[in-house]
Amino acid sequence: MSENQDNKRRNLIVLVVLLLITNIATLFLFYNERQENVELITENTDITTEKSNLTRELEDMLAQYDSVSTDNEDMLDQISEQKEQIEKMLKEAEKHKDDAWVIYKLRKEASTLRDVMKNYLVTIDSLNTANQELIVQKAEVETKLSKQKEQNTELSDKNDKLAEKVKIGSKLKAVDLISFGQRVKNNTVHRETDRAKRTDKIKTCFTIDKNEVTKPGKKIIYLRIIGPDGGVLSFDQSKEYMFTYDGKEGLYSRKEEIVYEGEETDMCLYWDMVDEALEGKYIVEMYAEDYMMGTTTFQLK
Repeated sequence: MSENQDNKRRNLIVLVVLLLITNIATLFLFYNERQENVELITENTDITTEKSNLTRELEDMLAQYDSVSTDNEDMLDQISEQKEQIEKMLKEAEKHKDDAWVIYKLRKEASTLRDVMKNYLVTIDSLNTANQELIVQKAEVETKLSKQKEQNTELSDKNDKLAEKVKIGSKLKAVDLISFGQRVKNNTVHRETDRAKRTDKIKTCFTIDKNEVTKPGKKIIYLRIIGPDGGVLSFDQSKEYMFTYDGKEGLYSRKEEIVYEGEETDMCLYWDMVDEALEGKYIVEMYAEDYMMGTTTFQLK
C-alpha cells in the first residue's frame, strides 16, 4: 500500500515538472518572438516614426469614412463601427507611443482595417452608381408621366370643349318668332289687334330650326309672357306652373310637349287672357327644357 502511494507521488512530481518545463518553454518562445519583432521594428525604423505613420494612416481612414456618402443604413452602421474601432486604436497608439510591440500590432490591425475599408468603398460606390441609375430612370419615368398628364389634360380640355360645342349645338332655336294680340268673335273668328281692351288671346308663332345634333324625341316647349307690369301671365302662381331655366326657377304661361325629329317644325301657341290686358310692352320668351330658344316683343295700346 505504501509502495503504491510512493508511485503516485513520483508520477505527480514528474507531471508537475513537465508542466513547468512546458510553460517555461512557451514563455521563452513568446519572449524571443516579441524581442525579435521589437528588434526588427527597431532595426527598420524609429519607434516615433512608426507611431506617426500609424496615426496618419488611421486619421486618413477616418477622413475617407467621413467623406463617404450613402443612404444605405446597413453600410452606415458598419462604417460607424469601423470608425469607433479606428478611434480606439488612435487612443491606444497615443497611450503606448513608446511601446514598439504595441505599435507593431496596431500597424497590422490598421492594415486589416484598410482592406475592409477598401471593400466598403467599392460596395458603396456600386450602390451609389445603382442609385444614380435609379434616379435617372425615375426622372425619365416622371417626365413621361408629366407629358402623359399634360396630354390627358389637353385631351380632357378638348373633350370638354367638344362636349360644350355639342351641348350648344344641340340647343333648339326658335326662328321667325312673332307674337301679337288677337280679338275673338263668336269663338270662331280670330283677328290681330294692338288694342289692349280688345285682346282676348295672345298668339305666338315660330319655327323650330333644323338641328341634326340634338337627340330626336319628345321635347317640352315653354311659353313665357311677361306683361307691362313685369309679371308673368300665368293661370296659377303655384309650383305647378314653375320650371327651371338658366339655373333658376320661374313661372311659365304655357307648356307644350312635342316630338321633334330634327327637321324644321312650325308651331303656334295661344294664351287666353284671364283678365283685361294691360297697355304697354309685352315680352315673349320661348324655352326648351332649361334654355331659351328665342324672344320677341309686341305692344298693346
